[in-house]
Amino acid sequence: METVQIRLTKNMLERIDELIKIGEYPNRSEAVRDSVRRMLDRRGAASEVLNVSVRDLQRFIKTAGKE
Repeated sequence: METVQIRLTKNMLERIDELIKIGEYPNRSEAVRDSVRRMLDRRGAASEVLNVSVRDLQRFIKTAGKE
């Protein structure tokens, strides 16, 4: 695992620390890693939806042109 340095606002750190306090995460690192995983998963899902939509549009255009 690589180490990276990030800067967060005081408010962000306080909110992360609150999640740690209630047991949502064991530490700040895991909270940040989970946030990054979720962001990457959402981007992947959004790209997948967009690709399906483009393919459907291309099929529609080809079909409409044959009528």
